[in-house]
Amino acid sequence: MQPLQPALRAARLAHRLFPFSQLRTARLLLGLNGDRPLEIHRPLFGYDFALQAQRSTTHMLLYLQGEKFMSDLELIEPHLRPGMTVFDVGANIGYLAMYLRRRIGASGQLYCFEPEPTNFAELEANLRRNHLDNCHAVQLAVGATEGTVTFNPGLNGFVAPEGAAGIPVPVTPLDRFIEQRGLPRVDFVKIDVEGFEVDVLGGMSALLSRPDKPILYVEVHGRGEYYNGNPRRVCELLEGAYTNIQAYVSPDDFKARQSRLRRLWRRVSPFDSVERTCRIDLAEVKRHDERRYQLLCLP
Repeated sequence: MQPLQPALRAARLAHRLFPFSQLRTARLLLGLNGDRPLEIHRPLFGYDFALQAQRSTTHMLLYLQGEKFMSDLELIEPHLRPGMTVFDVGANIGYLAMYLRRRIGASGQLYCFEPEPTNFAELEANLRRNHLDNCHAVQLAVGATEGTVTFNPGLNGFVAPEGAAGIPVPVTPLDRFIEQRGLPRVDFVKIDVEGFEVDVLGGMSALLSRPDKPILYVEVHGRGEYYNGNPRRVCELLEGAYTNIQAYVSPDDFKARQSRLRRLWRRVSPFDSVERTCRIDLAEVKRHDERRYQLLCLP
């Protein structure tokens, strides 16, 4: 047993009872581990999920919080069902993929797009570890045209401006990927690409013009957060394809601004839902386009 394991288990137990100062605990645990490799496991949506925890405090927070790390799942839960074909664009290390797989079951198909090499390795290992044969890890960026882009690597890696330092990664439009794979339909697309949303949407115009267009769930990054973030333009593109667009303040940002007492109340209150507390008008996204939002687009 690694010397840190008892401390890890104690921290998880403590934060189940007292869900505060988790970031401080995550930093403490990383400090105790030093620079050593640290693979830790925890159940996540019924699967065995492994984390290369030495990489970041985010890994440690996911270990401590589990399913509660994802505060917006109630927004998409009603729109996922067994047998769906789902795209996870910007799959990161695969924690949302575990949830999506649980919802669509063995009869569905899940395609997880992640260009960052270290993230992709964790994603692919978790799918393989759990024998999820209907989940496909795809090491590609998604964009408007086929080719190569410069990518700034890291846990929250992003497409870098032209001429900036980074690594080359292949990029493909979703329309092209769908054509190459011969997919008859796509039911749900989640997009979280650190400011590259306009380019992703530009490469799926054929999909969005179908009568059976998919449900979209898009995290929109604010202008200035990443060099190409443009919430106003994202809204304009989506309004050309969808008449029912539900907008939300990012639940993570909303939660971060709350007091400890308020956060504790939200954990136990049956009335304080993300749908109710974070819902805003789409016009606000355009007006305050320096912030981060979630957009749910229903056909």
